[in-house]
Amino acid sequence: MISVADSNKDGFVEFEEFERVVGGNDCKDKNSPAAGGVMAEVFKAMDKDGDGKLSHGDLKSYMHSAGFEASDDDIRAMIRLAGGGEENDAVSYEDLAVIYLDIIK
Repeated sequence: MISVADSNKDGFVEFEEFERVVGGNDCKDKNSPAAGGVMAEVFKAMDKDGDGKLSHGDLKSYMHSAGFEASDDDIRAMIRLAGGGEENDAVSYEDLAVIYLDIIK
């Protein structure tokens, strides 16, 4: 994802490059959680069972395949950060998009 984001190939991802990747180029409404881009494609790849949510297992599997050490507590913290919790042990793409929109405001 970093190599895709670094469009000027300077070895760094500037905010504009990050925003392009996360928000997508083609979305008319940049404030829409449906703004696709590479982030939507990565979400789909992470969603192993295709249910539209990243479960604990989905995130754990992705982190492992990406070479990141992540404990069960780390995964639970990621889910809580994105709006999940004890009752809701998964995160939708829209949940992640809302976090992104909060960051760029």
